[in-house]
Amino acid sequence: MKQPDTADPAEPVIGNPDTSHVVRQEAVALLRSLEPTSAQVIIADPPYGIAYHSNHRVGKNPHAPVTNDWNFKIGAFLIAAGNVLKEGGVLYLFTRWDVYPLWSSLVAPPLTLKNVIVWNKDNHSAGDLRGDFGNKYEMLMMLTRGKFRRRGHRWSNVWEFPRVSAAAMLHPTQKPVALIQRAIEASSDLGDLVLDPFCGSGSTGVAALACGRRVLLGDVDPAMVRMSRVRLGEMEPEKEKASVEAPFVTECPIFGAVPPSPSLWGLHPEDLAHALGESAGK
Repeated sequence: MKQPDTADPAEPVIGNPDTSHVVRQEAVALLRSLEPTSAQVIIADPPYGIAYHSNHRVGKNPHAPVTNDWNFKIGAFLIAAGNVLKEGGVLYLFTRWDVYPLWSSLVAPPLTLKNVIVWNKDNHSAGDLRGDFGNKYEMLMMLTRGKFRRRGHRWSNVWEFPRVSAAAMLHPTQKPVALIQRAIEASSDLGDLVLDPFCGSGSTGVAALACGRRVLLGDVDPAMVRMSRVRLGEMEPEKEKASVEAPFVTECPIFGAVPPSPSLWGLHPEDLAHALGESAGK
């Protein structure tokens, strides 16, 4: 496996790349640094371009907004991911109902949209209580390169896994390890390389190592890189809680808006407009 470059040349290489490796690097740059056709599975939960502040809570949420949410380019990512996947490999791409039409329209060879898995999260968000239904699911696009061979049990394309509880959440859009492990086990063999270029708190790494796969994780957020390394046993936890590094947020190039203040972190997108309206006295 070609060694990926790190975003900071002074940052030491951590971990054994033959088992697990976590780097701080932008997703497309990480994919482009790898040898073509080197990964069997890519698990990707990219930002949706909506300044996502996840996990509805009572009171303030300690989690910062998703880093660089405004700036994700799905087209460039799909091209780079298709180049890295092996023949017979698969990209599992998390998405939402309102983002899916654009993303699916940009799928091009060598990738093929094989299926869409519906993740039923067991409970739904508050949202617009009077004018909308509660959102209870997310979508997982299954994109294959070449002829894909499923391993093990033939599950339906509706997967029932409870969302990560507020008490256990380490990242604002954290996904259950068990859900990710099902995708990995159904799509790869022992020793295959699993890649997650938006690793967040490292759940894909935990799932991959649990089922005997090699794993490469990447993220642009240094706090998430450290957390992933701790979860994978690549570094010791810090004795004192580190101060939260302010995420780099920019104005949305489409709408000319900026993410809301930290007092609103943790709201689902469908709750955000309502909260902003209340703060304005509407």
